[in-house]
Amino acid sequence: MTIRRLASSVATAALLAAMPLGMGIGLSLVPTSVQAQQVSVSFDLFYERLRPHGTWVRHDRFRYVWCPAVDRDWRPYTRGHWVYLADRGWYFASDEPFAWAGYHYGRWYDDARLGWCWVPGTTWAPAWVAWRRAPDYVGWAPLQPQSDGFAVSIEVNVGEPPEDDWFFVPVRSFLEPNLSVAVIYSDRDPELYRRTEYVGPVIVQNNIVINTVIDIDIIAQETGQEVPVVEAAAVDDPEAAGTAEGDTVPVFAPEIEAPAEDTAPPDAVEPEEAEQQRGQAAGEDTEAESDDEAQAPGNAAGEATDEGETSDQPAEADDAADCPEGQVLQDGSCVAAPAEPATEEAEEAAEEPAAEGEQAPAQEAPAQEAPADAPANQTEQQPADAQAPAEQPAADQAPAPEQPAQQQPAEQPAQAAEPAQPAEPAQPAEPAQQAEPQAAAPAEQPAGAPAPCPEGQVATPGGACRPAN
Repeated sequence: MTIRRLASSVATAALLAAMPLGMGIGLSLVPTSVQAQQVSVSFDLFYERLRPHGTWVRHDRFRYVWCPAVDRDWRPYTRGHWVYLADRGWYFASDEPFAWAGYHYGRWYDDARLGWCWVPGTTWAPAWVAWRRAPDYVGWAPLQPQSDGFAVSIEVNVGEPPEDDWFFVPVRSFLEPNLSVAVIYSDRDPELYRRTEYVGPVIVQNNIVINTVIDIDIIAQETGQEVPVVEAAAVDDPEAAGTAEGDTVPVFAPEIEAPAEDTAPPDAVEPEEAEQQRGQAAGEDTEAESDDEAQAPGNAAGEATDEGETSDQPAEADDAADCPEGQVLQDGSCVAAPAEPATEEAEEAAEEPAAEGEQAPAQEAPAQEAPADAPANQTEQQPADAQAPAEQPAADQAPAPEQPAQQQPAEQPAQAAEPAQPAEPAQPAEPAQQAEPQAAAPAEQPAGAPAPCPEGQVATPGGACRPAN
């Protein structure tokens, strides 16, 4: 046992001596569960396992790329959280079904037509990212492909990722279990990119990718909490890899065989077709979002409408009590009630004279406004006074046609009855015109001229009325 420990210590010292000075990563590079998972896996595993979650697309430069079926606001390395692995540094853990491949093999790039797409690679890493930081913010960005074709090279010398590819969080939120609630995209807040400083990508040492550019002690100090250091637990099924469970995190990290020259996903499509599919999916998502947004307020509005109808019915009954019978309150005024079933037509017919009295005061005016002894100027002032009796109920207006018959000559009642016809709105003007000459003729008589006698009587020379012979 002592000999084994000694040999292990010598091997470790040799590895550390081979490291460049100034690294200071403080990590043990003895074989770990990640390094020990040396099972060789076919490159075709990517084609098979990723097909249900996106589209494989032919690409002139990278041969074949995979574009995930995600929402328009999606970005890689934003739907998960950072976990610190004892032997590798910051590991991006996510429950997304493609996380085992997309965040730990290969590289990402933002395609102008297809959105974010992934180029397959053969080397595992805790995360293929670069870092920026400021005293109060930390940022990371996916590393772009190193060269043409698949990402089979382990080298990292592509330079700094483009400005719009970066994601930032306040340092205090770096350990959030769901970074999507705190992450800020650089293309939406460019100031964060200018405020932060580029500190470099992941480090490759002895063909091992280490992600320790962001110091764990700084994160612990800024967040005010101890950062758990977890161990990697190797799993054989890629779908078993996921987020940390206690002091371990399940990791799928086998060695991927180099792809053959003629390897290809069986269902790859051309970029034009992929772009069309993406546009259709985006349209469906937009329509679904619009439907959801419209449906929720719509249901609420519908419920409010139903409740409103229920609650308005008593209010309408109360308001109706303030209006005369046969009328309803509308916009603060009493108007004739709308038509109802034929069984109530008789009741409406009894109420119509009251409504007609409001709409046509001029029709009754000729019967009341021109007594024989009234001057012409009084005839012009009467319509304003004639409106008051017009608003009285129909029962009070019934004697009205008989009164003009006593005040005017016997031949006038037939003409006075004509204005009461509601079917001809233009007729009220004709009685008014006829009334003026009739009223004007008596107006030319002396002020003491005798008044006309009632029907069946004649005036004597002295002005008295006596029965006709």
